[in-house]
Order: sequence, then structure tokens, then C-alpha cells
Amino acid sequence: MAAERAALFLATRLPTDPKEAKRRPHPESELADQEARLRELAARECYHVTRVFSEILPEFPEQRPGLKALRTAMWLREIDVILVPSPECLYRDPERLKAFLIEARTLGERVEFLEVPPLYAWVVKEYGWPREWSR
Repeated sequence: MAAERAALFLATRLPTDPKEAKRRPHPESELADQEARLRELAARECYHVTRVFSEILPEFPEQRPGLKALRTAMWLREIDVILVPSPECLYRDPERLKAFLIEARTLGERVEFLEVPPLYAWVVKEYGWPREWSR
């Protein structure tokens, strides 16, 4: 059986508070760390990483080119599984996340997260395909 085709979705937001900006790592470093962690998951699960999408976003982005490209790849059936560090990388609004997870499931694609903060747990449990870590 061929390995499932995986896409990595990386995202970070630029802080508006200058003090927070000094405390946080450089955005490219955050994305590199996310990619390394997701590639480790992909290797462990025998996924073949075919695409990497990334975004460095302002606090309130008007456009999401990385997310748009990911959704296009989903609809073109170029991927089987989407690996994301956390739901808030996709959407901060749980209702928008819910719509995205329903869309992925409708297309027969899974969305897997490295971590799920409590705010998003109900959405992922109800509408996503949560990863079973007890293998």
C-alpha cells in the first residue's frame, strides 16, 4: 500500500505588543520548529509529505494565501491528510474551524493536530478525526 500523501500547514502570527515580540522567537524560527515537529509525526506515521503551506500573519489578517492554497490542494485531491501544529493555526474562531473540518471530512481528508487547546477540543472531537496516540 502506498504511503498517504500529507500536507503540512504552518502558521504563526506577528504580535502587536512590542514586549511580546521581543520574548517570542523570530517567525521563521517558529515555522521551522513547527515543520520539524510535523515532519517527525509524518515519518512516524509513514506519511509522504508532498506539500508544505505556511503563513506569517498579522494580528487580523485580511487575506490567507497559505490557507487558500491548502484548500485548493484539498479540492484537487492532491493530499490525503493535513498535519497542523494546533487548530488555531487554521482558524481562531471555533465555528470557522468546524466548517474547515467538515469540508475536509466531506472530501475524505483527515486533519491531524499535534496539540489541541481546550477551547478547540469540542470542535476537534465532534467534527475532526482526532489522532489516537495509544498505538
